[in-house]
Amino acid sequence: MSEDAERVDETSEAEEPESEEVSEEPKRDEPKERKLTAKRLTGLIFNVRMLRRIVQIVFFLGINAYIFTAWFGMEQVTAFWTELAKLMPTLPILSPLEAPFAVIAGSFDAMQKTLTSGAFPFFVIGAMIIILTTLGRSACGWVCPIGTIQDFVTLPKRKKTRPAPGTEKELRRVKSYIFIIVAFLAAWMAVAVATGTQGSLVATLGAFAYDAFAPLNPAYILFYEITIQTWPTGLDTLWYFTTYWGWALVQFAFVIAVFAVSVWIPRWFCRWLCPAGWFYGIFS
Repeated sequence: MSEDAERVDETSEAEEPESEEVSEEPKRDEPKERKLTAKRLTGLIFNVRMLRRIVQIVFFLGINAYIFTAWFGMEQVTAFWTELAKLMPTLPILSPLEAPFAVIAGSFDAMQKTLTSGAFPFFVIGAMIIILTTLGRSACGWVCPIGTIQDFVTLPKRKKTRPAPGTEKELRRVKSYIFIIVAFLAAWMAVAVATGTQGSLVATLGAFAYDAFAPLNPAYILFYEITIQTWPTGLDTLWYFTTYWGWALVQFAFVIAVFAVSVWIPRWFCRWLCPAGWFYGIFS
């Protein structure tokens, strides 16, 4: 390729004395330049990538970040989002039901909680199927807060790491295996609740009992687990992390690792580890 480029440069230099041909070339290029400029302008106005970023920010704020309005005492804004939460259906994203400032819950989280409480999630599954069959998995790419954070974390680094196609295919199977384990534990817990024998099972499964994916769910950890911990108030209280946090500190480190790896491998968690994304893909 470099030799071809050098030949082109040499040819153009040799043809410079032929003034008639050189003078005609700018005239031919003028319309092309105008078209490129118009195309760039249209691309700026109707930039799908930019639109996606805006939608991601809006939904991120709507789903979780109105916590800031609560911190600053905006009671009317908080009341608006709280009432809106009662009307919103679940969406095919990762968003825990327990999050204290969440407006929209994720279908996967809601299904597990409903099923392990002894009921069947008819409404959740119905809403999920309607959304996925009409819009596909656009919610994963445009709405899911964990996907949004991964996208924005990876923006500064232009060069990304991509595994070989065969390796990518094998890694994508991991989330299906995780889904099988999570679904099995949810069904097991549902049967135990229905038969009234859940006591020993809850003691055995612990944090994995009512939502088997929650301990490894970045959305659950970030928007719920961390919010209920005792945070240090200064340097003299940093020991809170080792005394009060316990397992939550390991979970927090896992979330940081998820976003850190996303700098080089875009949405690696969604592509390889998220069982919800695999389950949504069945209906989309």
